[in-house]
Amino acid sequence: MALPVEDILAIQKLAADYNHLIDSGSAEAWAQLFVPDGTLEFGMPEGVKGHEDLVAFAAAINPATRHVISNLSIDGEGDEASARVYLEVYYTAPPGQPRELIITGVYRDHLRKEDGRWRYVSRQMMPDMGDWAPALETTPGI
Repeated sequence: MALPVEDILAIQKLAADYNHLIDSGSAEAWAQLFVPDGTLEFGMPEGVKGHEDLVAFAAAINPATRHVISNLSIDGEGDEASARVYLEVYYTAPPGQPRELIITGVYRDHLRKEDGRWRYVSRQMMPDMGDWAPALETTPGI
């Protein structure tokens, strides 16, 4: 049985809140979007795991960063879901200077509904390689 429309909408809101909270510097609220031992992986052998590390990660994001997502696709049943979504990350710029696209990729998510609320169990960002591969080591704010 597919997820009800209400759950699909709640997961869409979760994905949008993820971007708004991390880009606005709301590290604690952002980390609450994950289950307590949730993980974030992003093209590195070690990811970020658990509430404390997630808060520290989000607190270090450059405030000029903007995460933009599209093509969110959600599948699931009951209290478990998976999602995939395209990602673009930009740095904003002062007036008169161009904004910079710093990386593109795909998020692959495992989600769980607990106490009536959807949260990330794991979120894996798989960067598009090509010309972006060197950026992974030198670009903060992903």
